[in-house]
Amino acid sequence: MKKFLILPAVLICLTAWEIHAWALSEQKVAEAFGVFQKEWMDKLSRHGIYGPKHMTVRKSRDGSLVVASYKELGAVKGSRVKKTDSKACPFVGVLHYEEIVFESRGPTEQIARKGPFREAGRTNITEIFRFADGKWIY
Repeated sequence: MKKFLILPAVLICLTAWEIHAWALSEQKVAEAFGVFQKEWMDKLSRHGIYGPKHMTVRKSRDGSLVVASYKELGAVKGSRVKKTDSKACPFVGVLHYEEIVFESRGPTEQIARKGPFREAGRTNITEIFRFADGKWIY
């Protein structure tokens, strides 16, 4: 009779331990995503298509002016880690941030490139990353 009582108790303990281990690993994965997110934004800032060095020039819609523009990274608006049902990719990370467009207008390209530049718009960007083989993947 005691054997029948011990087995459920052992199963309950194992289940509680697995739930605790899963929660702990999810917490560590979320913390690792925070570090990854900072590295990713830094990498975008250094190697992405941002800043005046990536300026583009075009004619205005009515053709009367030249418009010089470039993008800058805006603020991170949020992030989260979601558990999946996949063993190969047990988690995905979702990152939300902004891109800000700056524009300057002038009668010639040279004048438009000089500025002053003003904010012309913001775009919300969402990127999804996967967690595989114990690390976040770009």
